[in-house]
Amino acid sequence: MQNNENEASGLQLNPWTSVWLHPRKTVQYVLEYKTGSFVLMIAALTGIIHFLDQATGNDLFKNWNMAAVLLVALLAGPVIGVIGLYIASAIYHALSMMLGGLGTFEESRRAFTVSSIIIVIGGLIWIPDLLILGQGNFTSDYEFSFGQLGWSMISLIANSILGIWSLIVLIAAIAEVHRFSAWKAALAVFLPIIILVVILLVIIGLTAPALF
Repeated sequence: MQNNENEASGLQLNPWTSVWLHPRKTVQYVLEYKTGSFVLMIAALTGIIHFLDQATGNDLFKNWNMAAVLLVALLAGPVIGVIGLYIASAIYHALSMMLGGLGTFEESRRAFTVSSIIIVIGGLIWIPDLLILGQGNFTSDYEFSFGQLGWSMISLIANSILGIWSLIVLIAAIAEVHRFSAWKAALAVFLPIIILVVILLVIIGLTAPALF
């Protein structure tokens, strides 16, 4: 009877809405009820959004029209997203295992997928971005109107909040699948960022004297 109740509650869960406040339940639902195609779909959509984010203010695209940028994003983004899924999942899984985690690589991959749902939903902001800011999205010296500047600030703040919330969801999801504390999960998530910052600081420290 208990199993039937759990199955019924699982079938009623919508990961697109539950992920915001119930990441642990969401990752369990994704593990039990979602197939690999769902994981790849989220990865592909995340890749498209990350491509557009990287193209923002990038003068490489300032002479491209928006249709060309979107076409490249639709073609290259999914590949980048899937590759990023496996690389990021491998890093988080390895660090989680070093910290005593008990989850499998597949569970780590699903945990990363759950956090990416936030990114996918947040990617909807690109619709008004393209409509309001137009080519200004892809040009660093674009002269925005007052209204466009206002929207760009709103978009920046919204994206920052969603990025932070995605990290919080990732920490909760990793803690769930590896059966350890949120503190260990936070360490597994932030350690790669800390290492990357240290490497960049070392590189800057070594190259800066040569520039002056």
